[in-house]
Amino acid sequence: YAVNMAECVGYPIREFARLTGVNPVTLRAWERRYGIIQPLRTAKGHRYYTDEHVTQVKSILYWLDQGYPIRQVKLLLNEPPANPSSPSDEWEDLISRQLASARDLNSRALDDEWSNGLASYPMAVYYERCLLPVITELRQASSDTLILNAYTHLLQRKLSQLIQLQQKHAEGPGLLMCTNHEQAELHLLAASYALGAAGFRLEYFGVHLNPDDVRIVSDMLDFSWVWAHVHPTGHDEQVLWQSLSEKCRIPVYFSGDIPDDIDEAQALQQPMSKQIQTFIQHAGGRS
Repeated sequence: YAVNMAECVGYPIREFARLTGVNPVTLRAWERRYGIIQPLRTAKGHRYYTDEHVTQVKSILYWLDQGYPIRQVKLLLNEPPANPSSPSDEWEDLISRQLASARDLNSRALDDEWSNGLASYPMAVYYERCLLPVITELRQASSDTLILNAYTHLLQRKLSQLIQLQQKHAEGPGLLMCTNHEQAELHLLAASYALGAAGFRLEYFGVHLNPDDVRIVSDMLDFSWVWAHVHPTGHDEQVLWQSLSEKCRIPVYFSGDIPDDIDEAQALQQPMSKQIQTFIQHAGGRS
């Protein structure tokens, strides 16, 4: 039913996405495909969410973090059992389909898989439960170097395109993303897409910015934070990244191979969902 905006305290979809970290595409899919998270509507038909919906999203994210696919989550929300059954093998099916498409170099099938997956799941969940297992499997098969490189390239291209679209509407505080190695780029792009869903305005200028470059760029542009995802390197480079947090005028958060002397509050530990939640909590307190 329609709500009178003057009478109701709540959130339009973009603000609700910022609050929950679940992007609008996924929120609409949860509503249309799965019948969960049913927003109110304004007289003009715009979606409108309340604090009760915030609680519902927290429940959904809890079950997703336990490994349950979205179809099972709907049942768990309706009747939370005392002893829930184990997650179904839907994730294994998704992983198998992606591995088959990757080994066939079927870029269209992969693109469809990713579009469907990212509509149904928050990025951090999808990355940990599906994308990372596919990459790990391909890395373990020494004969699959060509397949791994092609898969990684296509996925990075997909995420870059999605981030570009997402950032056209981003009006939140600025966040500079950086990494020191091509092998760490996929994690950084996935985290960037997840943070974009929470309304952050992001910039990423590739893997070739050294810590001094990052400091200069952060001074040039109106950023509130830096997120550095560090790939394991030699001691000398780690010292350089460590010094970034001392020289930079804004807070620097680290993930990946976190330098030793970084303040615990700015060290983002695995898995990605925890990194995203921790950062959003800290950033929410500062913005």
